[in-house]
Amino acid sequence: MKQKIIKALTKDVGLKILAFVFAFLLWLVVVNIDDPTQTRTFTSVVTVTNADVLKNAGKLYEIKDSVNTVSFRVTAKRSIIEKLSPSDFNAVADMKDLENEERIPVTISAKSYANSISISSKQNYLYVELEDEITERFVISAETTGKTETDLEVESVTCSPTVLTVTGPEEIVNSIEKVVATANISGVTGDFTESVIPKFYDKSDKLVDAKELTLSVSTVGVSVHFVNTKAVDVVVKTSGTLSPDLTLDSIKTDPSSVMVIGEASALNNVANITIPDTVINLSNITGSFMTTVDISSYLPEGVELTEGTSSKVTIYVLMKEEVASTAHVVADNIELRNVPEGLTAKLTVDKVTVNVFGAQTAIDSLNASDIKGYVDCSGLTAGAGQNVVLQFENPEGITIQNTSVTVDVAEDKTDKTEEKTDKTDDNSQSEAEN
Repeated sequence: MKQKIIKALTKDVGLKILAFVFAFLLWLVVVNIDDPTQTRTFTSVVTVTNADVLKNAGKLYEIKDSVNTVSFRVTAKRSIIEKLSPSDFNAVADMKDLENEERIPVTISAKSYANSISISSKQNYLYVELEDEITERFVISAETTGKTETDLEVESVTCSPTVLTVTGPEEIVNSIEKVVATANISGVTGDFTESVIPKFYDKSDKLVDAKELTLSVSTVGVSVHFVNTKAVDVVVKTSGTLSPDLTLDSIKTDPSSVMVIGEASALNNVANITIPDTVINLSNITGSFMTTVDISSYLPEGVELTEGTSSKVTIYVLMKEEVASTAHVVADNIELRNVPEGLTAKLTVDKVTVNVFGAQTAIDSLNASDIKGYVDCSGLTAGAGQNVVLQFENPEGITIQNTSVTVDVAEDKTDKTEEKTDKTDDNSQSEAEN
C-alpha cells in the first residue's frame, strides 16, 4: 500500500511541478486584476520643528510665499491606497537641517500602513526667509474715542503700564511710529478704567499688523477721569459816565458765553464770568468801538475754560442807532508821516482790516477806497517790525477805530548815495581849480 502511494506521488513529477507553477502564476494574475498596485500624489502641511534654534540666534523665519505644503507620490495596493488621506502622513522640516539659510529638507513618513506602502524618494524642501529679531520699548499714548454726556469733560487719560516692550521682525518693529491705547467713552457717566488691546501705527498713521509681534503685555489698562462742565455768560461791567452827546445802545460780547470745567462744588458757585469795570470806562468813549480782552484772569478759583475754548473775548460798545462792521484799507491809502530824516518806513502788510461804526445806511454806502489813514512815524529809529498806531480821517457819519500796525524802518540808502555823489563832485571840482 505504501509503495502504491509513493508511486502515485512520484509519477509524472515534471507535469505536477509545471501544474503548480501554472497555478501560482494564475493566482498572481487574479490577485493583480482584483487588487492592482497604484500610485497617487498626496499634499500635506509641513510641520517645522526646533524653531527655537533660530530664535536663540536672534533670527526669525517666514515661509516663503506662504507655501507651507509639499506634494509626494505614494505607491500601494488599491485596497490600501484608497484608504489613505493627507492626514495619514507626517511632513516634518527640522530647523536644525537648514541649508544655505533658505531651505529645509522635509521628511515624509506614514502614520498608517507604513509596511505596505512606498513613498517616492524625491527630496522635498520647505523654503524660508530669515529676518533679524529686535526688541524695542515704546511709550503708550492713552486716548479716548466717542462722546460723553453733555455735562462731562475729559480731564485726564492715563494708562498702565506706560511703556510696552515689543519683540519681532526688524522691518516690522522699525516701522512702528507710535503705540496707542484707546478707551471708548460713549455713554459713560463717570470715571472708569478699561482694558484695551494696544494698536500700532506707522509714520503715515496706517495700522501695523501685530500678528508677528511678541508684547510684554497683551492688554493695557486705560483710566479716564472726568470733570463737570457748564456754560456761563460773559458779563461786562463799566465805570465812568458817558458824554451827554452820546447815547449808549448796547454792550455785547463775542462769544456771549463760554464753557468752563471744574468740580461740581466750584461750578455751582459760578453764575457768569465778569469783565471788571476797569476795562470799559465810559468817560473815555467818543463813539462806538470794540476791544478784545483775555478773560482767563477773570475765572473764579477752581474753574478753567474747556479745551479748545479761546480765552479771547471781543467787546462791542455801540452807540444808539449804530452798527459795527469791518473794512479793508489798502496800504496805498495809509500815509506815513513825519519819518525821521535819513530813514525810510514801510508797512509790513498790503492791507489792514479795521472796525467801522455808524448808521446802517452810512455803513452800506461806505467805500473802503475812500478811507484814508496815517501813521505818525516821528521818534522811530531803524528797526524791523515796530508797532505804531494807525489813525483815520473819519468820513461823515462813520467812526473808524484806530488800530495797531507794524512798520519796518531802515536807513535811507538813496540819501547816502546822493551825498557820496555830491562829495565826489565837490572833490573833482576842487582838483580842477587847483
